[in-house]
Amino acid sequence: MSGAHDFSLRSYAETLDAYVAAGYAVSSFENYLDAARERHLILRHDIDNSIELAVQVARIDSRHGCTSSFFIRVHAHGYNPLSLPSLLAIREIEELGHEVQLHLEGGLREWLGSSNLDWAHRQRTIFEAAVGRPISGLSLHEPARMGGASFADELVREWGLRYHAYEERFMNPSMKYLSDSSGRWREGHFGSWVGREPLMHVLTHPFWWYERVPAENY
Repeated sequence: MSGAHDFSLRSYAETLDAYVAAGYAVSSFENYLDAARERHLILRHDIDNSIELAVQVARIDSRHGCTSSFFIRVHAHGYNPLSLPSLLAIREIEELGHEVQLHLEGGLREWLGSSNLDWAHRQRTIFEAAVGRPISGLSLHEPARMGGASFADELVREWGLRYHAYEERFMNPSMKYLSDSSGRWREGHFGSWVGREPLMHVLTHPFWWYERVPAENY
């Protein structure tokens, strides 16, 4: 490794290599649930703004022998999951061996009425129309706006899903959870955690990761 733990895609790729070299399986939620290993990192990407950047990260993950879970919004300003470019992006991500699921969000009933449950059903319908299959997992976008983990637990039961990303089994202390939310690692870059915990859950947002400078993405 170059030794630089930053938000460059080079650092990201080198970190994946470091985990694989240390004996970790780096995989999607689905692959973890199907075949958990003693050393395992669940690699999660929440796609808040750009599906093009998601494809870029999906290619890197695949080249470095990893699978990952991508969570797609249906209310994003930056992409429409039913548009042709987004449909082609989702197809490529899945063909690379990754998992694509719903990034469920709240904050809509405050403006438009109805309930969180109604908006959840609507988002699920749109997402499943886009991908052409039922969802099996979900991740909450800004969890507090959608009732938190307890609301997601309710949806898992009602919809018959395999998981949601904030279940206790995927969070501290069961797993070491790290996130780059707001472009900041609160407990250090995930590259600094190689070998420190056997079970890891790492969330990235591709928007923060760049080839040369952050301005590429905005």
